[in-house]
Amino acid sequence: MTSEENRRPPASTEVSDTGTKVDLQLSACAQEGPGPQGIGPAGGSPGTSRLSVGELLGERYRIERELGEGGMGVVYLATDQQVPGERFAVKVMKEELHPDALELLREEVRKTRKLSHPNIVDVHSVNVDGRRLYVLMEYLEGKSLDVLLDEEFGRGMSFSHAWPIIEDVAAALANAHDHNVIHSDLKPANVFLTTSGRARLLDFGIARVSRGPVLKARSGLRALTPAYASCEMLEGKEADRRDDIYSFACVIYEMLCGERPFGDLTALQARESRNQVLPLAALSQGQNAALAQALAFDREARTGSVEALLAGLSAGHPPARARRLGPLLAGMIMAVVAAGLTYLVVDRRRLAGHSVVVQASAPEAKHAAAPATDLTVFKPPPHSIAVLPFVNMSGDSKQEYFSDGVSEELINSLSHVEALQVCARTSSFAFKGKDADIGTIARKLNVGAILEGSIRRSGNTVRITAELVNAIDGFHIWSQNYDRDLRDILRLQTEIATAVAQEMQVKLLGDETSRMEVGGTRNPAAYDAYLRGTQSVVTWQDPAATRQALAAFDQAIALDPNFAAAHTQRARALRYTTFFLTEPTAIRRVYSQARQAAERAIALAPDYADAHMVLGWHILVNGFLDLPGAAREIDRAMALAPGSAAVLDGYAGFQGILGHHDAALPAMRRAIRLDPQNSRYREHLLLNLSWARRFEDVLVAVQDARALHAESYAASLYSAISNLALGHPELARQACGAPATPLEQGDRHFCLALADHALGRTEQATQELHELQALQGDVGAATYAAIYAQWGDSSAALRWLATAEHTFRANLLYLKVDWMLDPLRGQPQFEALERRLNFPP
Repeated sequence: MTSEENRRPPASTEVSDTGTKVDLQLSACAQEGPGPQGIGPAGGSPGTSRLSVGELLGERYRIERELGEGGMGVVYLATDQQVPGERFAVKVMKEELHPDALELLREEVRKTRKLSHPNIVDVHSVNVDGRRLYVLMEYLEGKSLDVLLDEEFGRGMSFSHAWPIIEDVAAALANAHDHNVIHSDLKPANVFLTTSGRARLLDFGIARVSRGPVLKARSGLRALTPAYASCEMLEGKEADRRDDIYSFACVIYEMLCGERPFGDLTALQARESRNQVLPLAALSQGQNAALAQALAFDREARTGSVEALLAGLSAGHPPARARRLGPLLAGMIMAVVAAGLTYLVVDRRRLAGHSVVVQASAPEAKHAAAPATDLTVFKPPPHSIAVLPFVNMSGDSKQEYFSDGVSEELINSLSHVEALQVCARTSSFAFKGKDADIGTIARKLNVGAILEGSIRRSGNTVRITAELVNAIDGFHIWSQNYDRDLRDILRLQTEIATAVAQEMQVKLLGDETSRMEVGGTRNPAAYDAYLRGTQSVVTWQDPAATRQALAAFDQAIALDPNFAAAHTQRARALRYTTFFLTEPTAIRRVYSQARQAAERAIALAPDYADAHMVLGWHILVNGFLDLPGAAREIDRAMALAPGSAAVLDGYAGFQGILGHHDAALPAMRRAIRLDPQNSRYREHLLLNLSWARRFEDVLVAVQDARALHAESYAASLYSAISNLALGHPELARQACGAPATPLEQGDRHFCLALADHALGRTEQATQELHELQALQGDVGAATYAAIYAQWGDSSAALRWLATAEHTFRANLLYLKVDWMLDPLRGQPQFEALERRLNFPP
């Protein structure tokens, strides 16, 4: 560590400056709720003696003034005497220091610091000065949400004012939950609104630890605010993300109408008295239902994710002001209050970060496509775009594959621009043939721009019309017509993608532009065959479609042997054919063919990201369990196309099987954000959560998967597996379901073998295993090993693992993270197997 690094303070959190018009002493961290005032002078508690202005803390931080006081501590503004100009907020804890407090609190702060999010206030370090325990935090200017509600809005604000705050807090919570960090004390006082207009969430870590044995608390649940706490939190249960969602919903409700959902009652009291959440007049029926679900007393019935709550609240067209519809208000006509606030209309040529449009300024009003009050608050990520399937204008429905294929290639080209967030194909194409307007599609996909157009093909010439639309205000940003020879189609796709990026004010790097043209062909017939193949394999579940696609890719390669994209897709399709094979020798032979195709693609186009991912994840991992070789290819794919949902999906799977869940889960969730209508990615999230042993979260994510695809097969399977892991074999047995295909039949035998054995039905369990073995043969060796491990027969489990290694070692790719194999961990044979397979220790 350099001397400069030694001089820098540990990074930190907090409040605001009363030197401006902001009332800093009422800042967020200072408003923690009522609490005991200290032990008294005799006890020697740090809470009994205030720090004086000018006093040094830790021989480094000079106290400038007191900012505020809450139940947990007193907050001061301090300047760093070693780094001139640095100012921090310092929270000095009131309670007496417990011997274990320092290391526990530091560990929680280290966990929180990993979040590193623009909507989370930074906590830098935990320190000790004598008997004082203090936390060094980021210093902010602004005020807390509870102060804002009191001072500026008279306890309640319009939906249009509340929505940006809601989105900022949601972004902070979602990021924390992705890292398995729970806030556990979310309330208006812990939401800080900076003078720059951003909402920041405070007190991650501190609240959570102080509820445990860190401080010698004298008054029960010190870091829990009953008015915003779920029933489970009030009952002393371990917190999970759904408790944060309950607290968040309480805050949202209070923001919109000025009252808590159940008045002065806690959640337990409201449940006991059978209270129900009263709807808000400003919200639609769907929005009220979303808020009510987030406020469910029972954790199992509560909204499972921040994203789901946000999606429910973003629907509809809320009026300007929220009022609670209690019994006394039924039938009353509420007057519309003119607030006299004027808002800026979103610039037609820019995709602004904030998009509330209530009243157009005079020069713009005549161009408005609809009354401003009809626009729903919508704030998509900056530089986000979806490419809708271009309309086939050829007059021949058989040309549909061509227009769809060109649209997909445009998505791939734009995905190479790192500054763009490009919605993936599955979600963009989900609206094909449906009567949905641009605004609705944009909100469903959470993008700020839409690229749409039409394609007319005649022989080897093509006319493409492309239009870029600002999805926030509906105005056209850019449009262009192109007439080209099909030999120039790749260059044309790059030209369109470059124009779109420039219109969205994204600066293109030279290598991004060049990568758009990697892997293509100038042979019209080869390109045509390639597009036919890509449209044949939208999913891998149809063996006939897979064979048809293979034939098309072979034709494309025959017409242009240097067509790297065709070699890549051929490798992918070959991998798909292995799903329908059961003989190990045949599987190995097909994977070898797939490997040759992928390696040929990379030799032709070293910068083609898709080829690297297909070789790394689909083939080297799933076909050969070559982890070192796969790591090189997958890392290269991530470097080339970090904004590709497919690349992120493969990266998440690879990191997941290595046990690197802190990397896998955020990548998987980002893939879902890029492709929100893709049910397969939500099912892959179930797999990653299961590997991370977050089984409660799996059950929550199962509901999200079913909301998108009610018949989700993976949702049923992982519901059963998670209930087994949680010790609920009867629920697992119910979730197994009836078989419909041989594959489903195999999973059913697997599930019942485990559930029946756990329920003491050993004869039935043995019969299920025998039927599974008859169905799968030696290809299912790894599955039999997991069953025997759970049955407590380690010798049989290890024998089947040895069979799996010699029959088809790639079936052991879950070895590192499969919880069912936990009874074998630590045994010499098992550890030797891990080493032979190159799994990290």
